[in-house]
Amino acid sequence: MPAFPARTTLADDYPNPSNAVFKEGIGEFYDATKGVLGAAATPASARDGIGIGPVISFRNLLINGNFAINQRNYASGAATTGANQYTLDRWRIPTTGQNATFGAAGPDRTVTFPASGGEQVIEGASIVGGIYTLSWTGAATATVNGVAITNGGNTASLTPGANVTVKFVGAVGLAQFELGTVATPFERRHPGLELSLCQRYYETGTMQDGSYAVGGTTITKRIGFRVTKRVVPTLGTPTSISESNANGTTTSTATADSLAHVYAVTATGQGNSSATWTAIAEL
Repeated sequence: MPAFPARTTLADDYPNPSNAVFKEGIGEFYDATKGVLGAAATPASARDGIGIGPVISFRNLLINGNFAINQRNYASGAATTGANQYTLDRWRIPTTGQNATFGAAGPDRTVTFPASGGEQVIEGASIVGGIYTLSWTGAATATVNGVAITNGGNTASLTPGANVTVKFVGAVGLAQFELGTVATPFERRHPGLELSLCQRYYETGTMQDGSYAVGGTTITKRIGFRVTKRVVPTLGTPTSISESNANGTTTSTATADSLAHVYAVTATGQGNSSATWTAIAEL
């Protein structure tokens, strides 16, 4: 991008600047202004001129980029028990028996991922194609779709609509992946909004019901999700089950918007059932 001219080429003590110097300075000023504002001098061309692309808000396509949200209550240092196990929301470890370590969120965390890395798959619906920039704090190394990338570096042109995998190895914080060729300051979204973005892929909650029925009657009550899931989710096995004159507490028949809380009343009278449920729609 062209540099702005020295101030003295446009304004100086008489008799400077000379006509020739002033003329040259005006040309340099024009070139530098055009570099910032773009040829059309519109907001869109200005964003393109400085390389940040068309998006001002919701630039960061990494969800939970400050690693603060932990719906699964993953404990720092806990070894994974399966491949691609999720830890902090939206971040998974590819290899069994490895772990992520971190401190308390205040409001951000720095996470140290193991040799196999910690990765997030960005949904293809968020990828419009073109060149993207990855930036972060900390000494971690990173790859995008398996290709090494430097902090603040650019990807090759990405395919519109295709999932993108971002992986870090080592200590990382404030991770940001954005359209354009320039790394901008970390986008800090409201914690409630960030949680809702996470819940598109994973949500947990408590279901509880009390119903009067004849013994042996199956009770089914639907529970709406806080956020519509990416696809119809897989339902985890309910935990923390509590039953009174009830049995068989489970979940079933999920849609992208809800699940069914199912249990049977044991003897004629009121049956009570409660449990913790999970709905999983990760990539």
